Amino acid sequence: MAELRIDIEAIGRNTEVVAAMLRERGLDLVAVTKGCQGDPRVAASMLAGGAVALADTRDRNLERLRSALPGVKLHRIHLPSLAGPFEPGDVTYVSSQEGAAAVAVLGSPAVPREVMVQVETGDEREGVPVDRLLGLALAIADEPRLDLVGVSTNYACFRGGPEGIRESVETIARAAAELRATGMPVGHVSGGNSSLLWLLRQGEALPAEVTELRCGEALLLGQDALYYDPLPGCRTDACVLRAEVLEEYTRPAPGGSARRLVLGVGQQDLSSGVVRFTEPGLCEIGRSADYLVVDAAARRPGLPVGSMVDMIPSYEALVAAWTSPYVELRGLGL
Repeated sequence: MAELRIDIEAIGRNTEVVAAMLRERGLDLVAVTKGCQGDPRVAASMLAGGAVALADTRDRNLERLRSALPGVKLHRIHLPSLAGPFEPGDVTYVSSQEGAAAVAVLGSPAVPREVMVQVETGDEREGVPVDRLLGLALAIADEPRLDLVGVSTNYACFRGGPEGIRESVETIARAAAELRATGMPVGHVSGGNSSLLWLLRQGEALPAEVTELRCGEALLLGQDALYYDPLPGCRTDACVLRAEVLEEYTRPAPGGSARRLVLGVGQQDLSSGVVRFTEPGLCEIGRSADYLVVDAAARRPGLPVGSMVDMIPSYEALVAAWTSPYVELRGLGL
């Protein structure tokens, strides 16, 4: 069985680096745990490293975190479900009046539910359009069972490219300033995710309105989420995928011969996420549901059947591997 080896100390170290980078700029770090299925041990290392709160998208993950880490502030960064019950966060993100109403049912005038409005700033995924933000914010402010605590945005997760990253964070900053000008107490402005760390690495300052970032990829993989460059001081090997060589062969190919490896991990375990081999001379040429086919022509000596190959997964591959029943988790005290 393929293995996903997790180094808790390395994740904690990455969190310390990112938290310090943000703290120098007056920003808080909210650690996103969806990439590790809300694992409380990983979450605890992120909190110890300097995160002020945790964020997740899945009800089961939020339940695990609340049970294991009572008193920690949890952000539900997945929009509320209207089809059935959902696990709210201490802060729940909404983008519509219907979603806000679903959260309001869980609150009371005596104990209102905290919400942040998710704003669409160019990623073309979730979020209220900017020109409808004021109306939604006013509706929330008029609901005594809700407490509007801030605004948020997300970028570079769907269609947002590097060229729009600055406009995204500037848009959410302007939106926050406009709401504050109406007298609304918008205390929290979540400017985005690990993609914004690339801007900070370039020495750029974020707008003064931004108070926090939500980061998961940077903590688990030690890289920004825009160009996927390693972050100085971070470990990029905190999560290592290990798969067995099930077959090794040489076959005729145009211009000569091809040396191939067949590894015991596939699309079921990685989705379409990229992997990077830790050993030189290996290159993926394709994958099926159960196998990863690797060109090994440039590597000498070969890797015999039964040996193990280590890979660094991309964030997409990491999430898929962590949730695959066919990948065994190692580390984490298991």
